[in-house]
Amino acid sequence: MRVFSFSLMVCFALVMAASASTDNVERIELVQKPEVMAQQQRLVGNLRAVARREGVVLNVPQLYIYHGDFSEAYHREGFRAGFEREVGLILDRRRGARSMVRLDRLLERVKTPDGESFGLDDLPEADFYLALYRRSNCDECDQLAEHLEDWLAEQPERQAVWLDVRTDRRRD
Repeated sequence: MRVFSFSLMVCFALVMAASASTDNVERIELVQKPEVMAQQQRLVGNLRAVARREGVVLNVPQLYIYHGDFSEAYHREGFRAGFEREVGLILDRRRGARSMVRLDRLLERVKTPDGESFGLDDLPEADFYLALYRRSNCDECDQLAEHLEDWLAEQPERQAVWLDVRTDRRRD
């Protein structure tokens, strides 16, 4: 009987710890506006530089991170293992990224799944904001999202807002 109740307590503690680990993250689902995607398809040049500087998202995943005051912190196209350490150092030291698109510019190009506009005024207060651009059936996008979830779970002292931006229509 004691072994059973101890096992039950351990399972309950693990469930509580898992649910508590995401309490510091507010996730907001957004969709890239179709007209913006059509405009961006016509661009030429160094798309990686344009993605960082202007917020043009043709290739996914694209990760943008901003400090709590909406200042630019980090941009990464694609997935690279170990990026979490770099992001942690940037956030800890309040470093900024040069030549990176402002968050308000990114938000001008998205809408809620219901079609409503979304801007800086709609964001809850947080220590940092991340915008992950991805599409369905993208293994690299899913891999980056998993790493972000794990990293955020290790950051319980930081409040984060995750803008999960889809670049395609979801078929649920």
